[in-house]
Amino acid sequence: MKALLLLLALTTCAAAQSVKVSFCDGMTRISRDGAAPTAATNTLYAARGEWEPLQIIVTATPEQLKTIQVIATGIAKDDSAALLPAPKVLREHYVRVTKSTPMAPLPPGDYPDALVPLDMPAQELNGTEVVNQPYWVDVFVPYTAAPGAYTGEVRFEFADGMKAIASYTLNVWDFDLPVVPKLRTSIMTTVRHVAQVHGLEYHDNAPSLAHAGLLNAYYDLLAEHRLSVDQIYGSYPDAGTGKLDEDKVERALRKHLLHRHCNSIGLPIWPKWPFKDPLGEDRAAAMSYVAQWMKLLGKIRCESRGYVIMGDLDEPNDEAAYATVRRWGEFFNEVEKKHGVRVPLHVTEQPTAEKAAWGSLAGAVDIWVPHFSEVWKDMEWAGGKHDIALRRQAGEEVWAYAALVQMPVAWEQQHGRPKQLTNSFPPVWALDYPPMAHRIVGWLFPKHGITGFDYWDTIFAAEGVDVWQDAGTFKTPDGATYNGDGSYIYPATEKRQGRNAPVASMRLKWLRETVEDYDYLMLARQLGLEDEARRLTASFARGFGDWDDNSGVLLKARQQLGALIESAQQRKQTAAVPAGGAK
Repeated sequence: MKALLLLLALTTCAAAQSVKVSFCDGMTRISRDGAAPTAATNTLYAARGEWEPLQIIVTATPEQLKTIQVIATGIAKDDSAALLPAPKVLREHYVRVTKSTPMAPLPPGDYPDALVPLDMPAQELNGTEVVNQPYWVDVFVPYTAAPGAYTGEVRFEFADGMKAIASYTLNVWDFDLPVVPKLRTSIMTTVRHVAQVHGLEYHDNAPSLAHAGLLNAYYDLLAEHRLSVDQIYGSYPDAGTGKLDEDKVERALRKHLLHRHCNSIGLPIWPKWPFKDPLGEDRAAAMSYVAQWMKLLGKIRCESRGYVIMGDLDEPNDEAAYATVRRWGEFFNEVEKKHGVRVPLHVTEQPTAEKAAWGSLAGAVDIWVPHFSEVWKDMEWAGGKHDIALRRQAGEEVWAYAALVQMPVAWEQQHGRPKQLTNSFPPVWALDYPPMAHRIVGWLFPKHGITGFDYWDTIFAAEGVDVWQDAGTFKTPDGATYNGDGSYIYPATEKRQGRNAPVASMRLKWLRETVEDYDYLMLARQLGLEDEARRLTASFARGFGDWDDNSGVLLKARQQLGALIESAQQRKQTAAVPAGGAK
């Protein structure tokens, strides 16, 4: 019988402390000691190929939670014997915000963020009063799933023998998300840093088998969240000669682009590596290397996914830095002409130089990546020059990025120089900002033709910061703390959690959700539903400087958009069937 109740508690002993099990969506953060949700949905909607989350909150004593057993069943179709795989269930781990991020609208305190596998040690809880322990439930819909309603269960058994069952409904839409996500991404996670945070040896040579396996785990985790790491170790040339082992590199690219379905990959090259003077004495050899690497992408029909990202060129901030970007742009343009390959240069900078004396990067840069605040300043502010639109008209790409808290002076003046950012601010990706600040961007990007985003690290932590306890990952010399900045993956270690592994955060899940939102919007565009999609978007997201912190409206719009896509897809399929039926 289909369970409609949100919670069912079975007491095994009259004297035992009762427990409560409740639901909420993936956009709500549950405090450890506050009131758990009492009336929340237990119904999900998802397309084939999509991940969709819910949270189950168990309210019990620390003693009851000590040896809790959690079992998720397969998800059964209501009108047939079809069964979808059991979801992933992860335990939410709390980290502390001691000092607020500048202008943060949310207070210091404990925030759920790390999503820990159930076979890793649980966070220690003390006392005798009941507390909330949320569990993140990640449901995946295979591409083979039949549309319709399904029911799943997550079962709990507590230390004192008490049991509870949480039942939910999944409605599978009759359409597919694209296998390769439409929103391009470049997420920095370096070989050296992975070794460092897990205590592994690495000295600029080939990584050990353990290190290589761990790197693949990071790449896999990002890909599972529909995100692409900026570069992969397997595609590197020989560090001493710059020569490519074509078979090895092709295998690595196939795995990353065809098996992981990543939509972007960066060419491994730096100003002095793998050639000491690529713009001078080693120019011809460096050009041949670039062309050879790009041709390997063409061999596997992924040439459109390659680009050049070089941290040394990012955020140029003076005349000399602009000149350096132009020299590299000329270099890659020359490779394109001589070797007949496409080599797009990606630079984190807005198209409008801060000072006219620096000159222009037009003609050198192919993928412009302004900060979210610069998108507002250029495209939404009354004094904006709309250079982003001009670069797109010239056939170039525009992505965007988040880092720290950067509000344009013009925005602050318009909003009365607020001490806290409470609404309609260019999104900030800090832990003590609303979840909507992450989720909103996938809905905003189409407005300005933005087709990708960057992020500068996933495992950063300031010296002395234990990310498993302290959210203050990034600190500036002036004493400011940016909670969660640069830290989207928690490094589990053998010493602490029993094995080396990357552990996702809630914020990483919100990035996955916004990438999927973008996929919905692109599907709607392909099906001629762009006007309807704009209308739904406008109900909560009108611009980088004009959006509502209301996840309920977003989730409702997402559901309505799914229904429109499903209906249009079914009409399209019906129209394709010849009169009298298929022959």
